Amino acid sequence: MAKKRSRKAKKVDSKYISYLKDPLTKKIYKGVIEEYTTIAQIYDDRWKQYLLSTENAILEQLKLKGKEIIVDAGCGTGNLLAAIQQQLKHKGKIIGFDITPAMLDLAEAKLTSKSKFNKTLQLELAHCENFSAKNNSVDIVICSNVFHSLPHPEKALCEFHRVLKKNGRLLLLDLCTDYPTTRLLDWWLRLFHKAHHRAYSNSEVDNMLKKNKFSIVSFKTWKATPTMGVMLFEARKK
Repeated sequence: MAKKRSRKAKKVDSKYISYLKDPLTKKIYKGVIEEYTTIAQIYDDRWKQYLLSTENAILEQLKLKGKEIIVDAGCGTGNLLAAIQQQLKHKGKIIGFDITPAMLDLAEAKLTSKSKFNKTLQLELAHCENFSAKNNSVDIVICSNVFHSLPHPEKALCEFHRVLKKNGRLLLLDLCTDYPTTRLLDWWLRLFHKAHHRAYSNSEVDNMLKKNKFSIVSFKTWKATPTMGVMLFEARKK
């Protein structure tokens, strides 16, 4: 007699072990992991206009000179990583990390399909307060659209400072509450979006950067969408 096939779908586990297994990180970042696990498959489409504007701004600001070592802190689905390699033809090492396994799975699939997942690119399950790069080893840290999700932003800046070489560059892009529409959006997100901690004004970020031993090189703001104002700082490690 032929055996009946089980109708139960086979569960496919991420190779990235969830931080929800760690009690401390679960307490701090549970909302972030749960929110982005839920929306991972639709993330790129949902925020398409916003991501295009902010990613283009980062690419224009990078001004790469050679084989710089780059960290993309909170790399999400890997769009920026792919663009740095594909559009800028960057040959140096890139380390992308994210706290959500579902986002890293998408990043790996995307980069592998474009034949860009190789020895020069590393993906890691980590968060901005603790990742594997060695002290004074990185030329550029990119923190794009992540800062508003961090419960301890100054701890993240301290970690960025640790891994950067002297005069290494930090590109920090995020929502800017100097725009009234973004300030209203920030209030709404705090109430209804589990992954959102809070957004900041440009003066607040400026003060945090200087407090954590960064010097400001450049700064600009613009509207990425009709409701979402953003700011981009370039700072250097003192």
